[in-house]
Amino acid sequence: MNTAVKAVAVTGVGAAVAVGRRMTARRRELRRSRSDHWLAVTVDRPFDVVAGLEELPGPVGELGGHVEVRLRPAPGDRGTEVLAVPQDDDVSREDLRVALRKTKSLLETGDVIRPDTPSTTHPGPAGRLLRAVIGKSAGEGRL
Repeated sequence: MNTAVKAVAVTGVGAAVAVGRRMTARRRELRRSRSDHWLAVTVDRPFDVVAGLEELPGPVGELGGHVEVRLRPAPGDRGTEVLAVPQDDDVSREDLRVALRKTKSLLETGDVIRPDTPSTTHPGPAGRLLRAVIGKSAGEGRL
């Protein structure tokens, strides 16, 4: 009986490792295939106003030749779509995503709007976990 339990446990662990490796490989493959996909934000400003700027304000403008930027009218006259894709490895998709959000905020309000601080600032484990999750969500991750 003891040998059978060990065999089942070893088989279960082996299956879990195989599934984990397959999931990790799939994530890597998806990340590579998304590298040429455009990131976009919709800015609540008329297309003529945004297209008339010499350079986009904020982080996207500062990235310059490291990203390719396109502007187009948003569907239904709802503003302007700003699309961007990294041109080289100097800019990560996460950095570009954050830069697009900040540029959108600058175009709409003239300032980078920061989210409110979390309702808990407790120094315990739950507070540290919440800060870690919020910090991760600023990049490619989402809550």
